[in-house]
Amino acid sequence: MRFSLLIFTLILLGCGSQDGARSPLPSRVGAQGEVLVVCTDAVWEGVIGDSIRDILMKPYAVLPQMHTETYEPMFDVVHKNRFDFSKFWKPHRNIIDVEIADRVDTQDPSVVFYKEKYSQGQIYILAKARTQVALAEKISERANEMVSLLHDVEVKRTTYVTKLSTDEVIQAKINTIWGLDLLIPKGSYTVRADTAFTWIDRQLTRFRGSNNHDVQEGFFIHSEPYIGPNQFTLDYILNRRDELTERYVYGPTEGSYMQIERRMTPTYEAFSFNGGFAAEVRGLWRMENDFMGGPYYSLTFYDEPEARLITVEGYAYAPYFDKRPYMREIEGIVKSVKKVAPEEVVSQ
Repeated sequence: MRFSLLIFTLILLGCGSQDGARSPLPSRVGAQGEVLVVCTDAVWEGVIGDSIRDILMKPYAVLPQMHTETYEPMFDVVHKNRFDFSKFWKPHRNIIDVEIADRVDTQDPSVVFYKEKYSQGQIYILAKARTQVALAEKISERANEMVSLLHDVEVKRTTYVTKLSTDEVIQAKINTIWGLDLLIPKGSYTVRADTAFTWIDRQLTRFRGSNNHDVQEGFFIHSEPYIGPNQFTLDYILNRRDELTERYVYGPTEGSYMQIERRMTPTYEAFSFNGGFAAEVRGLWRMENDFMGGPYYSLTFYDEPEARLITVEGYAYAPYFDKRPYMREIEGIVKSVKKVAPEEVVSQ
């Protein structure tokens, strides 16, 4: 899920109010993954509303039940009429403001992306045109950009929260073994940490209904010498993952181990990461000889100075909860990885 800096018209408004005052902006409001759409009821019930819902409420890839009616959407969409768009709603974290009017500035349909218009860290998208049909076409043209921007911003917001409480001991261990900086949240522990394979586990307790339920997040790090481009193909990445998790990642039942759930095809995307070539994979995992399973996110990138491929990935096990918040958090942690300069590696 990428967005191009060349494609987006992201206007930085600074930390001031719209009337030019230099007072600090208020904190943003709204739930994680929520998008507020401001438009009239007629627009919301017409082709524009249909287009926005189709774009923002498509299934989050790749999660359990994504092909069923109970799928988790990319975003939760809230509609407010313009006369309800009060001071209370303006600081919302993500806003799409839709204007249909016959004015000089609406003759050419436009979709413009703003940062921090009404609150800190806010994404504000202004979409305007003379007719609904014309604007619906423009919104569809910018659909991938819109989804990528909103998703990437939500991921970065989770990273900011993770940075507030990290495990510096485990982070130092990863630095020493792998020459990497990687955010590791408090409450994690090391299952295995060596140059063959590192597994960091995190056990959480979350309340739902009248009971507490366990939630597990885990992170893997492994590498291999770079031989050729075939190592960046989806089949190679999947097969190598299965080989390593069968060897190192065991389940609660004797003889159980982690494998990829092949009945749902993982997604694959190549992109530039930290200035080099990388590939991300989203898929589902399961425990062979057990009943555990869930989603995972994997990032493989080329470390040119060391002539190696590095893979960092995270997975979630949360059978009683929506997986989307956990996977955005995990993606943010995985993408926090950075190569450390040799002089910055912590010695043992």
